Amino acid sequence: MFPSLALAAAIAGWQPAGIKPATTTLSEVLAANAAASGKPDPAFARRRERWTYANGDRRFPVDVAVRDEDMRATVHLGAANYAAGRHDGTRWRADGNGIAHGLFADQQGDAVDRLPQSYVSFDPANCTLAGETGGPNPRWVIADLPRGEPPEWFYVDEASGLIVSEVAREGSRVTTIDFDQFTRFDGAVRPRHWHVSDGARAHDLEVTVDDVEPAAVTATDVALPSERRVFAPPASASEAVVLPARFTLGRIEVEASIAGRRRWLVLDTGTASITLDPSVTGAFGPVLEHATIPTMSIGPLTLDNASVLTIPIFAGRLAGILGYDFFFGHVVRIDYLHERVEVLSHAAAAPVFADAATTVVPANVERGGVPLIGVELGPIAIETFAVDTGSPNLNILSAFAQRYPQEIATRWTPLGRSYTARYLEGSIVLEPHRIARFAIGPYHFDDMPVGVEVPGALRDQLTAIPFDGIIGTDILSTFDLYFDYDNARIGIRC
Repeated sequence: MFPSLALAAAIAGWQPAGIKPATTTLSEVLAANAAASGKPDPAFARRRERWTYANGDRRFPVDVAVRDEDMRATVHLGAANYAAGRHDGTRWRADGNGIAHGLFADQQGDAVDRLPQSYVSFDPANCTLAGETGGPNPRWVIADLPRGEPPEWFYVDEASGLIVSEVAREGSRVTTIDFDQFTRFDGAVRPRHWHVSDGARAHDLEVTVDDVEPAAVTATDVALPSERRVFAPPASASEAVVLPARFTLGRIEVEASIAGRRRWLVLDTGTASITLDPSVTGAFGPVLEHATIPTMSIGPLTLDNASVLTIPIFAGRLAGILGYDFFFGHVVRIDYLHERVEVLSHAAAAPVFADAATTVVPANVERGGVPLIGVELGPIAIETFAVDTGSPNLNILSAFAQRYPQEIATRWTPLGRSYTARYLEGSIVLEPHRIARFAIGPYHFDDMPVGVEVPGALRDQLTAIPFDGIIGTDILSTFDLYFDYDNARIGIRC
């Protein structure tokens, strides 16, 4: 999706309330902000900062490294370190397991990652003027949308020219950052404090900038974490390790041991984190929606001090979701044909990927915490379809529908009334259609039912999802799949 189309889609789909048409231009607003902010001292283009996150009575140190346009902030939550930042113009986040991904497809949100995007810099080329607010303290509102990321809404005080608030929406969550204590340092006027809220008081943060100093910052200092902590099989395992699993209505559940207690988790390639329900993590002192589990095992595979996201997801017999992190360090085989889940070392899986009977599909797993592959919808080839073992259906999202409305209107057959699909991150409204042909590599499906995303007014509606579609279990269940995230590929056998 090109930035101009993405901005239009984001603004049409959702924007903060209370914005009316502006009486000025974007260039005038940017000029006012530049004049108010001042010119940073070149010595501070590479610097280190120390912040403090205050969450109720708890205090967490944050180390920040800035190198020109790149940055990394590391939040120390007890023994776990969470990181987030910007690299080569792309935002990323990493959990306490050290496994990072970009935000291209991540609609889940994260109470630890609440970095203000206007604090360091932003690219005016990605911006448009959304409007302005009324009242006694009017503000211009700039909409900023780097390609494939959640939009940011910068509120520029019309009196001072400073950005005093920032609003973002990930999935169904709206996060607001209110800046204050503006001080001139490093040659520029910057806030020394801000308040972060997302509607849940337990997630509120008071952020204080304690220190800023120029420093020698290397590329490594701002790079994504390089060390990954993964589930390790027993040292004696040289062949496939079979995991205890059950297949229920297309959903895959695997047995886990969480601090010695037997639980069942959904195996889900469409979820960007290992996620547990608060009923499971309460004993481990969760903070800002994260917890550290002393020992977590999936069959014979074990990870000590496992970092997990903790949000309400299930009630009853299921404890959570085994997502993105679990798929690193080995190859995960999901054999729908024989209802079997295995984990193989890369060496053990090598003959499978070398076999002529295996179709090897490149999978981009680093852009957003889900595997994105190329597919064909009739005559159209698309590169960003999410492979989602937690979703039941083939769905086409608005990013595709906005680019190919004529194709959908003239070649696809409408089937009936719209319906709602609910995901962990939020909901979307879909209209049922039938497409003549859908293909992954040499495998094609004729007269395939498909849901096409349409505008809706749901309270938890997802907006501006950047990828083009979701491949669910109605298609995946016909395959024997080998997920090799470390080498960015999926092996498909039939």
